[in-house]
Amino acid sequence: MSFWTLSTKADIGICGFANSLPNLFNELSCGMMNLLIAEDIARKLNKFQRHTAVWRVEIETSHQDYESLILVWLEEILYKLEIDNRFYVDGQYMIRENKPKLICEVQVSYIDANLVDRNLEIKAVTSHESLIKELNQGETFFPSDNTLPELVGPAWVGNVIFDI
Repeated sequence: MSFWTLSTKADIGICGFANSLPNLFNELSCGMMNLLIAEDIARKLNKFQRHTAVWRVEIETSHQDYESLILVWLEEILYKLEIDNRFYVDGQYMIRENKPKLICEVQVSYIDANLVDRNLEIKAVTSHESLIKELNQGETFFPSDNTLPELVGPAWVGNVIFDI
């Protein structure tokens, strides 16, 4: 399970790769938070006291619109950061369908955001080039950023671009 920073002209993005949809959501969430802080700070996150909570988002949809769900979820993480001073560190995800809703419920681990110096501000999560895709056995995904490796299934892959 991994994530990489995507090269874009004006914004910044991440590409995630995981063995399951819930793990992909976690990779994209951790990737977004790692964009906000310096690498040396990221290594120190485990030294801070962690808190836990359940955060939940849902969307109404007639199909499995995971792209929209991840966008709403990442916006929720940014909201918790800016309004509640909760810096997301990790989570255990449950993604389920309860027609007509798609629900993402997460047992999150977070720290006090005032303890973390940030070097970047994300203004918004964009739908530009957003992608959530399940790769079948042997199926190959070629990221739009040619500096990233090609990814081979079975797995889940996702892209998200952020307005900075």
